[in-house]
Amino acid sequence: MLKPDRSQKRLGKSDLNVGPISYGHWRLAEGSAAEAGDKTRAALDAGMTMIDTASIYGFPDFGAAESLLGEVLKDEPSLRQKMVLATKAGIYPPTPYDCTPDTIVETCEASLRRMNTDVIDLFYIHRPDMLTPHADVAEGLMRLVEAGKVREIAVSNYTPSMFAALQSKLDRPLIANQVEFSAMRQDPVWDGTLDQCQQYDSTLIAWSPLGGGELMTQDAGEKSQAGAVAAALDAVAVRNRVDRGAAALAFTMISHPGIVPIIGTQRVNRIAEANAALDVEMTREEYYQIVVAWRGVGLP
Repeated sequence: MLKPDRSQKRLGKSDLNVGPISYGHWRLAEGSAAEAGDKTRAALDAGMTMIDTASIYGFPDFGAAESLLGEVLKDEPSLRQKMVLATKAGIYPPTPYDCTPDTIVETCEASLRRMNTDVIDLFYIHRPDMLTPHADVAEGLMRLVEAGKVREIAVSNYTPSMFAALQSKLDRPLIANQVEFSAMRQDPVWDGTLDQCQQYDSTLIAWSPLGGGELMTQDAGEKSQAGAVAAALDAVAVRNRVDRGAAALAFTMISHPGIVPIIGTQRVNRIAEANAALDVEMTREEYYQIVVAWRGVGLP
């Protein structure tokens, strides 16, 4: 019987360890600073020790999510020591991308000011900038590391070849690649992303593990790929007496014991409830039924 690994996860080859599920702030700017504090404390209390944000979150109010977290940390500084703080740079609508060294450094410095902290534990390049050579991206990241402004570096939404090219220009490891991965977006298993994470001892961080909410509202009776995936997840959910979301979250973690999914619910009571996924059991046959539902054809 397959089951998520509920132990702490080491991020890549670093000294950073995080809970098996993390909490994302991409919708944090929808609420107030008080609400941001409630959500962040609920996540930490639930063992979701990595708090994931980005300079773009809250756009068109650039930096809004980071600023709200900064207010929380200003009022309750002790929370900072309980979290692994992750943020990102590189997206600047309508440009849309800029990963030149000076821009990376300036964005990080602005994030530090907004969040009222002196160091970022995990700093990502949010999306690849095709106009900036990998050597230049590496320069910007290393300037931050050498200045003590970030502890570890990573990328998000990088293809395997982009990851390898950037890594070849760095003298320290990229400890994670954050990509979209869910029962409805299984591409990282098939395009080499998950294989590469294992090859490099890097961590796959899964954003939108519930398919951007699509999996929660999908009609399981619909004759479509999404309907078939929902039906396959429901079979697991019913047997485990959990909702479809728990089954979907479990699917991402069962796909590899090192995967760390990020949830983003804005309902405080739903944050801790996500841990129900850690107790979901799934047979090997059930797992592959979800895979086949997504593929639309049987496995060879």
